[in-house]
Amino acid sequence: MEREQKPAQPVRQDRIEWFTVRYRSLMIGGAVLAIVAALAAWAFFEKRAPEPPPPPARVETGARFLSIEGSVHIKRAGTLEWVDATTAAVLRSNDLVRTSTGSTAEIRFADDTRFSVRPDSLITIEESSQNPVSHQQRVALSIQSGEANFQTAARTVPGETTISTPTVRTTADRETAGNIQVAESGDTGIRIFQGSGRAETTAGQQIQLDANEGVQVAADGSAGEKTTLPGVPELVAPPDATEVAYPDPTRAITLLSWNGVNGAKSYRVTVDYSRSFARPLIDRQGYDGTQMQLPGLDTSTYYWKVAAINEDGVEGSFSTPARFSLLKAPPSAASPPPLVVDALELKGNILHVRGRTAPGATLTLNDVRIEVQSDGSFNEFVMLEGGGAASVVLRATAVTGAVAEARRPIVVTD
Repeated sequence: MEREQKPAQPVRQDRIEWFTVRYRSLMIGGAVLAIVAALAAWAFFEKRAPEPPPPPARVETGARFLSIEGSVHIKRAGTLEWVDATTAAVLRSNDLVRTSTGSTAEIRFADDTRFSVRPDSLITIEESSQNPVSHQQRVALSIQSGEANFQTAARTVPGETTISTPTVRTTADRETAGNIQVAESGDTGIRIFQGSGRAETTAGQQIQLDANEGVQVAADGSAGEKTTLPGVPELVAPPDATEVAYPDPTRAITLLSWNGVNGAKSYRVTVDYSRSFARPLIDRQGYDGTQMQLPGLDTSTYYWKVAAINEDGVEGSFSTPARFSLLKAPPSAASPPPLVVDALELKGNILHVRGRTAPGATLTLNDVRIEVQSDGSFNEFVMLEGGGAASVVLRATAVTGAVAEARRPIVVTD
């Protein structure tokens, strides 16, 4: 017998709907849990992750040596050892630079501000930096002792330059040249040759300095009155890049000549083998006159410059240095200078001699030196010793070394 099959039970509609609702609820709940978990993870890691550093306000640019002459040393920030300075060294904040006697160093900053550190000086590089957004440059240097000349960057380069000493802080404008000295007594001298700047002393005084102005600040921080610097002499002879040939340079006399400066009481004349003037062959201060004779120089190349000094003893800016070279040449290499004697008169034992020769020539009368003016004229009174001489010998030596000699009779007057 076949088993009787029961008819299939119909699925209840309410049960299907229950399963559908439950499935949807689970899906929605899972999605909500996933979102909550993601948000919680994001919040957790966001709190733990370090914040990115802000962009730097300034970037250190450093400074370099343009030239080094003699014994120059540097001490790195945070170290105790002095090391030899080289042009490959990069100077950074708080590095020290020391120059010995007869030594100089020229330092160039990234904005083209330049410092010429003179002998026996100690300075600190305080800052050389740039704002990466505005490109503004900042240069700061302090002078503990010694002297430095400075020339700030062009006006087209934004930024500022400050130079500090133990008693005063100077802010120099763009395209400003000057000099700062710190004496052993602690006094600071500031001179502005070109441009302008502002000085603030430790005593709280503020001084505006313009071109050709200077001020002296005492060791206690008190500033004196502003002074006006004398003008800059103009070098005349020998002109720059001159070559002078002498048959015997060691016996020749080289004449330096420059134009006088109004208000100058005296001059400072400096001659050196090097443009740095670190070891001057001649450094004559308080020289009264606009000509200087240099006898017996060896064959070599020389540099010379002149500064004016006013009646208060204030020294102005040096002239632009000029260079001349002395060479050895045979006497026949040049024509002798003219030698014209207009008067040669003896009264008692005083001989009056007047005439003219070549400008720059040296003149002797019986081996006694006669002063020659810048135009070649001479007019002197010479005391003759011994008496009874009927004639004298005049000898003119040109800057080329050529010689003219003349023997002249003496005219006796009452």
